Amino acid sequence: MKVVIAIDSFKGSLTSIQACNAAKEAVKTVFSDAEIITVPIADGGEGTAIAYFIALGGRIEKVMVTSPEFKQIEASYTILPDNTAVIEMAEASGLTLVKGEKNAGEATSYGTGELINFALNKGCRNFIIGLGGSATNDGGVGALSALGVRFLDKDGKTIKPNGNGIEKLYSIDTGKMLPLLSKCKFTIACDVENTLCGRKGATYIYGEQKGVSGNDYERLDNNLLRFATIVKNTTNKDILNIKGGGAAGGMCAGLMSFLNATTESGIKLLLDRINFEELISDCDFIISGEGKVDSQTAYGKVISGIGEYAKKAGKPFIVVAGQLADGYEAVFEKGVTSAFCITHYAMPFENIKHRAEKDLFDTVKNIGYLIKTINNI
Repeated sequence: MKVVIAIDSFKGSLTSIQACNAAKEAVKTVFSDAEIITVPIADGGEGTAIAYFIALGGRIEKVMVTSPEFKQIEASYTILPDNTAVIEMAEASGLTLVKGEKNAGEATSYGTGELINFALNKGCRNFIIGLGGSATNDGGVGALSALGVRFLDKDGKTIKPNGNGIEKLYSIDTGKMLPLLSKCKFTIACDVENTLCGRKGATYIYGEQKGVSGNDYERLDNNLLRFATIVKNTTNKDILNIKGGGAAGGMCAGLMSFLNATTESGIKLLLDRINFEELISDCDFIISGEGKVDSQTAYGKVISGIGEYAKKAGKPFIVVAGQLADGYEAVFEKGVTSAFCITHYAMPFENIKHRAEKDLFDTVKNIGYLIKTINNI
């Protein structure tokens, strides 16, 4: 018996690692001799660097960087065995790092650029950048400033490297950009399609969770439009309508402009890296899951991404979730064999979130007993 477990986080209650471990213990309870492979899930958001480290090895580097609020904090990134650096914005420029009032216009991505610089100095030339969970709306101006790009006002003075600072942006000087960057390959783990500006752009779609309100929507959106216009004048690259350019407050567009970064599905990037197709080729079944499964899950990242591999390999694919909402059946068209809700009691989330680990364990254990009985194992 071989089982592959690749469960995403249950937001607010379980990390991906905790969820995978709970399911692993449940399977071991039923199939004591089973070979169990756990794959912590990373799609570019919080936990990406550690997930790559657990899946592929390497080492974790801890350094001091600039937080979204311009304070010094400790952040980490992963260097894989092939010397690829895995960096996530959530570590240095994440929303969870904001201690005061959320303010997307004032938040900077400078710390993410510092992480890239540290990895450069460690000899890394291949980068995977996860953009999920950012606090910023600065088009990557902060990160690029840390890498030597100068964003100047009409008097030739450096602007403040954040979303508000872009309002004074007049020109961009790349003359002091770190030379080593030209020898690097940057791949952005990105699963969103929002463009940089407009009603479906970075500010209007993601601004609310970052503290944007009232007239700031229009103002910050206009700032990103200004940024795109000056970038085109400087680099001759049109970033205004790039699919995914609005990810992480426009960070994606900024990195594509100056670092020639490319984008790839976050979940596919990880699964391909760990040879997931080969990993499941001889398994008996796959278990995955996330906090909520509904009609949109089929068009999402983790479940549909793993489902493609399961369907191609012809493997049973079992999904567990904290909630099976209306339309969840759509996932069955994405390679899912069956879906189970782990929630044991009809209670508000705040009252049951502490039970998530136990309820997940119990649900997977019962699934195991069912499989064992049906197959006379």
